[in-house]
Amino acid sequence: MLKYYLVALLSVLVTSIAQILLKKGANFGRDKGSFLALYLNTFSISGYVLFVMVTLLNLYFLKVIPLKELAFIVPVVYILVPVLSYFFLGERLTKRQRYAILIIFVGILIFNVDKLSGTF
Repeated sequence: MLKYYLVALLSVLVTSIAQILLKKGANFGRDKGSFLALYLNTFSISGYVLFVMVTLLNLYFLKVIPLKELAFIVPVVYILVPVLSYFFLGERLTKRQRYAILIIFVGILIFNVDKLSGTF
């Protein structure tokens, strides 16, 4: 069962990386000034490929993990994307984003307080 949760976490990480690649591809295409360059560059195509991979990963772990249990894993994407953007795209984390990340983290903890206390 643990391997399915690890695959779910891998899916979240790959989703975040794919979003960073798509953003980098959009910036690249905007700089080139071409409509096709916006969607058909190495970064964007890599992001698309990763999203296909994420779809396959999701099919794999959703056979076993109930959807309600993923409520603590999926929101991690909303934390990872701004953090990865900070490190890889040089974007600043605004105060509003930091508060949002904190709220998401607290929400994940509250939603899973019964699991964290060991009362499965």
